[in-house]
Amino acid sequence: MNEELSTPLWLMSPLAVLGGGLMLALVIGLVLQRFKVPKLYGAVVAGLLLGSAGAGVIDRALLTLFQELLNAAAALVLFEVGRKMDLAWLLRSGRQGGSLLLATLARCLAVTVTLRLLGLPWGSAIFIGSILIAVNPVIVNSMVADENASGTSTFATANMVGLSSLVALLVLAVTMAWTRSHGAGAAGTLGAFGEELMRQGGKLVLGAAIAGLSYGLYALATRLCKVPARMRPGLLLAALLIDLGLCSVTASSALLSLLLMGVLLRNVEKRDNVFQAQLQTAQDIGYVVLFLMSAALVDLQQLAQGWTLLAALTVFAVRIAATRIALWPATAWDRRKKHAMALSMCSLVSYGGLVVDNTLNAYTGLDAASTELMGALLALNVLLAPGLTWLGLRLAGETYRRGGDEQPAGQRQLGAEAHQ
Repeated sequence: MNEELSTPLWLMSPLAVLGGGLMLALVIGLVLQRFKVPKLYGAVVAGLLLGSAGAGVIDRALLTLFQELLNAAAALVLFEVGRKMDLAWLLRSGRQGGSLLLATLARCLAVTVTLRLLGLPWGSAIFIGSILIAVNPVIVNSMVADENASGTSTFATANMVGLSSLVALLVLAVTMAWTRSHGAGAAGTLGAFGEELMRQGGKLVLGAAIAGLSYGLYALATRLCKVPARMRPGLLLAALLIDLGLCSVTASSALLSLLLMGVLLRNVEKRDNVFQAQLQTAQDIGYVVLFLMSAALVDLQQLAQGWTLLAALTVFAVRIAATRIALWPATAWDRRKKHAMALSMCSLVSYGGLVVDNTLNAYTGLDAASTELMGALLALNVLLAPGLTWLGLRLAGETYRRGGDEQPAGQRQLGAEAHQ
């Protein structure tokens, strides 16, 4: 037999490997969905089979080839998160909005103190705590879409995802400036910290300015040309590409910029938006691809070490408990819904997923023990968070799986109340 034909040709094509992984994830997900298991676990199984824990076909080298694509997908997810943030509701809701903000700060404080008690240095504990403020939008959005969830707690959770991402980006800029100015080989002075803080803050400010510019171009183009509703998604997509491109060349915060683009579209744009309906399938596929990549990088050996697993489970539980305690002042949700919301907000993001750069979920500024614990947390997140988020949505009684379960009583009423 010819040696040139003995090698599987599809293994030589990174695009074919990615396509094969996506197909496997979708097929497994659809099979699991028949047994009422969250479809996102198809990406988990496919990632574990093809990633570093399995065949090793999908590795960091392959993901690097698609880094720009993954960056764009992650940023577009944040755009969708921003599009679901209702600033008017957050400002007028009183205790409800305040409890969501309190929950973001409580998670940071609780996780930081817990990590310090577990033996991590203060610098690493604060840095990881600032990352774990955010709720993973891929998991929440995917579970909400699969279960067709809607209602008061689902609405609040969607706002919480956006609020937590915004707070995490702001806090991370400060902690990152401190870490980089006091790390190995750094000056470690107050002046060095101020200089690094200005640099990190400049990225956020520039990202916000680019968001304003891109949205302004979209609004101007659609109004001057009196673009019909069916054509506006194309112009919006063009504006998003402009935003991503400008953020890339200026090294500004793409996630903050796209998040603010979504916020502007939701809270400033008064016309009907059909962007979501036309791109729902593409977004669902994007969720699967991003989670497939996360699962492919999971190292199950980190969970085999007793101390690391116990520490990761402790941090996971403390984070959920902090969220639940912070929701106590709110009066709009009963005890069961507060329990449900705390579970729905359990998922976490990685450093690479939060800042969108070439780190691929790793940050070399952390010490070995901190890096190992963060890896274990990300592994637990892939394995546990989709199921806990799904359980939280079900516990709230706000799910209706299309073509399957009966719609809960009062579903339409809950959905209406969420927007009051």
